[in-house]
Amino acid sequence: MKKNVFLFFLAFFALLFTGCQNNEADFPSSDDPTIVVATTEIYGAPTRKFEIKAALADDLGLKSVQIQIPELSLDKVITFATDPLLETYNLSYFFEVPADRGTSETFKIKLTITDVSGNTVDKEIDLRLDGEFAAPAISMLSPNDGAVILLSTSNIMPVNFVVNDDSGIDYVQVQCAALGINETVQLEGSPQTYTFSKEYVLPVTAANYVLTITAKDKFKIPNTGSLNINVVATNEYPAIYLCDQPKGTNLKTDAAGVPMYFHEKNGQNFEFKYYADKDNKEIYFLGQESDFAPHCFGLDASGNIIDAASSSPIILPTKGYYNIKMNPNTMTYTVTKYTPSSKVWADVANGSWNDDEALRKTFVSVCGEGVKDANWDTWNAWVMGSLHLANNPDNPYQLVGEITLTGSTMKITFTGQWWNPQWRLINNGIATMSPGENGNGAYTAAAGVYKVIVDTELERAFITKK
Repeated sequence: MKKNVFLFFLAFFALLFTGCQNNEADFPSSDDPTIVVATTEIYGAPTRKFEIKAALADDLGLKSVQIQIPELSLDKVITFATDPLLETYNLSYFFEVPADRGTSETFKIKLTITDVSGNTVDKEIDLRLDGEFAAPAISMLSPNDGAVILLSTSNIMPVNFVVNDDSGIDYVQVQCAALGINETVQLEGSPQTYTFSKEYVLPVTAANYVLTITAKDKFKIPNTGSLNINVVATNEYPAIYLCDQPKGTNLKTDAAGVPMYFHEKNGQNFEFKYYADKDNKEIYFLGQESDFAPHCFGLDASGNIIDAASSSPIILPTKGYYNIKMNPNTMTYTVTKYTPSSKVWADVANGSWNDDEALRKTFVSVCGEGVKDANWDTWNAWVMGSLHLANNPDNPYQLVGEITLTGSTMKITFTGQWWNPQWRLINNGIATMSPGENGNGAYTAAAGVYKVIVDTELERAFITKK
């Protein structure tokens, strides 16, 4: 009897426990969940990530969403909490296409949405791997960024550029609000290459302008490329640059100092200090920083200075320091060799850190940002031996080394212990020991290894791609 009573109560509590569990897990009947995909066709490519986007909803609550591409070994289940119930969810899931897949392949992305009542809904999205994601490439022929247009010579601004795109070009656009330019060229036949060439008339008053060049391609999901070109229209040159590179050199690959900014300016009289590192050094004067055009000053066959693409270089006969003066209005220049008298920072490669100033030996290293292993701590500059500069054995006024730029904005101070000595790199490649209120200049340069020359006589830094 006792055994039967015991078995009865055991069965009763088992049923009660099971009933409680079922009540917690069961939900009332509800309508099917809904799914709205952002697109029914997704373009991807090998090694590239694509995004699956969809809006999920259920009148009672969502339980899970399953994402499947069997051929790509994708089987992902996202489970939702049920306390509280989730009625809506914006799906955003990224997946990278394996490198070994072909660009002609297509797949089905299967989405299965389940609600808490057990209702399921399937949705398929087409996946194609022949996607084209590169924006149209715009190559400026003229004007280059930072170009100077001398209004006293001509107020015509030629705009020439070439656009290339694999999927074909839809349109190109030239805009400049200040000049009232808003021109769109709609292209027929989706050409892969297009050349734009037109002249615009500038006002006679000096001003700075920004041209915006835009191109859109004809891919199903269009890509757009755009760039801004700064143009200086002026009656006088705001700056003249000294360039010691051969004509045709790309002046945009180096980080700072090439071409070299002037030292003094009085009206249109520009004065430079310059170091020729060998005999018969060839130089030009440029009216803009980024290119040899439109203003390149050299010599004609008679040895007179001219502003022409055909000009020959000015020759500095022997190695050493020069004082050079040039006036682009009078088309005159003078070259005078001189011997520096500024302080020589010697033996910096054997410098040392010491809290006792009397025992300290001068070193020069790199502090800043956008430089691998560098920060704004002079102790770090001392510890990181790869950032140290050394004396140039051929010139006691130059400190040399190498740095690796990360590709982010570069700001640099060349420094010793606790900022003594220091040469702050401000704008235009100027590396001055007395920067005053001038902050560090911000420079944009591609990632990579660069040679560094800090010329303490010229107070200029030359950071050039290795």
